[in-house]
Amino acid sequence: MAQHSGWPEGRIRRLVATRRLRHVKLDGLLLLPENAVEEFVQANMIEPDTGNGPRGSFETKGSLL
Repeated sequence: MAQHSGWPEGRIRRLVATRRLRHVKLDGLLLLPENAVEEFVQANMIEPDTGNGPRGSFETKGSLL
């Protein structure tokens, strides 16, 4: 899975150990669905602030840039 996803093996194992990555243990083997990492990324995706939320838009609040 680490080679397939490009993520380090330690990260995959840590996510499994903390039950944040979908998996099954069968006879001592750790099995992950092919899309387990993609599911994790989608479930934890943070969308950019569009400026229409309760904090208002950047234009009305000003910008530091």
